[in-house]
Parts: sequence; C-alpha cells; structure tokens
Amino acid sequence: MCGVVAGVGPADLGPAVDALHHRGPDARGLTTVAGVSLGHTRLAILDVDPRANQPYTSGPVRLAYNGELWNFQELRAELAAGGAEFTTTGDTEVVAAALAVWGAGALDRFEGMFAAAWTTGDGLLHLARDRYGEIPLHWAASRAQSYAASEIKALRVLGVGLDAIRDVEPGEHLTIGPAGTVERERWYRTPAAPVVVDLPAAAVELRARLAAAVDARSVSDRPVCTLLSGGIDSAAIAVELARTCRDLVAYTAVYDPRSRDLRCARQVAAALGIPLVEVAVPAPTADDLAGVVRRIELDSKAQVEIGWPCLRLAAAMAGNGHRVTFSGEGSDELWASYGFAYHGLKTAGWHPYRRDLFATQARRNFPRANKAFMAYGVEMRLPFLHRPVVEYALSLPRHAVQDGKARPKAVLQDAYAGALPGEVLRRPKVAFQDGMGIKTAAGRAVTAPVRFYRAELRAAYA
Repeated sequence: MCGVVAGVGPADLGPAVDALHHRGPDARGLTTVAGVSLGHTRLAILDVDPRANQPYTSGPVRLAYNGELWNFQELRAELAAGGAEFTTTGDTEVVAAALAVWGAGALDRFEGMFAAAWTTGDGLLHLARDRYGEIPLHWAASRAQSYAASEIKALRVLGVGLDAIRDVEPGEHLTIGPAGTVERERWYRTPAAPVVVDLPAAAVELRARLAAAVDARSVSDRPVCTLLSGGIDSAAIAVELARTCRDLVAYTAVYDPRSRDLRCARQVAAALGIPLVEVAVPAPTADDLAGVVRRIELDSKAQVEIGWPCLRLAAAMAGNGHRVTFSGEGSDELWASYGFAYHGLKTAGWHPYRRDLFATQARRNFPRANKAFMAYGVEMRLPFLHRPVVEYALSLPRHAVQDGKARPKAVLQDAYAGALPGEVLRRPKVAFQDGMGIKTAAGRAVTAPVRFYRAELRAAYA
C-alpha cells in the first residue's frame, strides 16, 4: 500500500507527495514525462528492495500504483511467456508490464485492490480504481491544471478546493488530457444475477471461496496480523488465516473491559491458539474526533465513531512492526444484515438492494478503513471483497443466506459451524462502535455530531 499523486500541466508535486508520507514511509519518488507528473510514497510489502520503488517504468508506461494484485504471479507467467522480462519479484512491475502490453484492457485481468495513475508519454494521464473501491483515488480537472491523489489532503496542498474534488469510481478508468478534458469508462460493474441453491450448499461453497480469498491475500514480505472484533466476520477470516499463517497475531480494541465483544474476541483467539493484543481505547475528546475527520476525510457520524478505535489499533500494529492486517469489513453489506436493511429489501428487492448497498461502501466503510490504517502505514486486506466471494454472495437467493431475523447471516454461520465458539456463531449483529461501547462515549464528547463533523471537514479541506 502506498500514496499516489499525479498531475497534468506544470506543477511541483513535491509538497503533495510529502503530505502522503504516512502512506509510504519507505521511499519517495517523482517523475515527469510529456507534461504528465507522477509522485509516489512507498509502503514496501512485496519485494522490499529499492529496485521496486516507484514511479516505475516498463516500456512506454510510467506508473504510480497503490495496492496489491492477488493474481500477479499468474499474470507474470503469462507476460513472460509472451517475451516480457522481469527484474523484481513483486506486483508493481507486473502491473506496469501488463499496461504496456494490454493497455487499459489489463484492468479486467487484475484481481486485487488498487488505485493506479500512469502515462505512456503521450501527454495523457490515466487513472483507474479497483472493482469495489477498496483503495481511494480522488481527482480534479480544469483547463489550467488537473490532479489526482490517494487522499484529499494532498490535493489541498496543491490548491484544489474540496468542492472541486471527485472520486474515481469503483471499476472506472479515466483519461485526462492536457486541457482538462476527461474521458470516463467503466471497466467493471458488479453483477447481481440470481442462482438456484439451498442454504447447506451455499454455506459449503462460501467457505471454500472465502478460504481461497484469504490464501490469495496471504502473500507478504512483511509481518501479517488480523483484527478480531468479537463478531463472526473477523472470526471467519481468523479461522482461515490460522491454517497457513505462522506466528499470526490478532488485535482487538477495548473500551469497556466487560463488553461482549471483548469476551467473544478472547474466545476466538483461545480456540484458534493465537495471541490477542488488547488495545486500550480511551473515551475520545472533541479534539480527538476532529482529528479522526481529518485522517479519514469523511464527516459521517458512524465512520468517525468507528475511525477512532481504528486509529488506535493502527498505531499499535505499526508500533509492533505489523504492516499488514486482515479484517472482516464488507461482509455485512453482502448479506444485508444491518437492522435498517429490512425496509430497503422490501422496497428495492433482495438482489438489487444488496448490490446497491455494497456499492455505497466505496464512499463509506472502504475509504475509512483504508485511510485510518494507512494513517500509520498499515495495509488492510479485506477477503470479503474478493471478486469470486462478492459475485457469489450477491447471486444467492434470500433463503440461502438468511434463516429468519434471528439469523441474517445464516450462510456464514453454517459455513463456520464447528470452527468457532457457539456464542460467536449465535450472537446477533451489533455495530462495531455499539458493541465496544465507543458510540456512547463519542456522543458525550460532541453534542451535535453531524454538524460538528461536517464543519470540521470543511474547515480542514474547503
């Protein structure tokens, strides 16, 4: 995981690159070709040697890339069979080589989480984001100057106002020209095609796909850890990681030492035989919450409340030398297991509602998760966002997912029956900030949170 900055037209990107140092403390680079500038800060996860530093060049392609490809070894073999030669062992060189050979058509071959900026020396800047918006990428274009960056704060350093900043959408490819012209195309749209299957068969298939998702994400040249919230989503990920990941360590956030979340997290860690680091989270002050808004660049009440413990977890991980963590984020949207979902399901329908609910997380949970942990240089990996998992989950009929209101994630509960403690399997869905008790503490710190968070975001970035 890294930080990306790009520009079209004359500009010094150095200050913007410096603003993203927290995303990439291991290396820093800048390059300009034919009026297109690329900047990069590197968090070295795969092939930590400086030879893989960015911006990276392969043939005509100059690339600044943030993320990970899970199928880079397969793509590398395919490209090598066609005559490509490689000097590194990571995925960055594969991404650059694939873009050089296949152009933007390479995007649909990529399985991973990524945001990329590249040029081929023709004065055009290309931007692309992964299928589900796991990695953020923002842009602003005008006739005088166009920019893109991993975080809003880097664009503000360049003088871009908040109202001018847009998101590269999930599964989107943008081409920005020297006069601020923008061409936009979607290279992926999330399907929601129904399949015929029953709950027992769906549970077996889901577990197989989730195990494959975890295995694909387990490649790292830096130490790996995982989050345990006390819920079934993170617990399922821990089960799969524990199969193959040596020296696995889990982290959990603790505000109320009597909480059920903590009790269940301890049960899972004990059942899997992995150490659990309990990170104390104090009650936040108004200044603390304002700091969360600046870090995650969102003014959503729920995201700020969740962001506070996430920042404490990230700091603890980084302090212990962990630069990669796993999480169960993304699961609830696949199953529509939130309490508020019942009305939406009645009005929009089972398949369209879940697809749309999942899609909204590209502006909510996913950027918050990325920016909160990258504030301390920790890469978060989300196996529930593996394409085969997402497409299968969204295709399932309701009777293959839910077993009444008491079991809104029956497919996941049945998939891990026998592998997890009974209390973890049976407990109802509880929002993270509610389960650990931090929502109440945040409410005491800020009396009008919606107005306060909105004002803080505009004060920081308008």
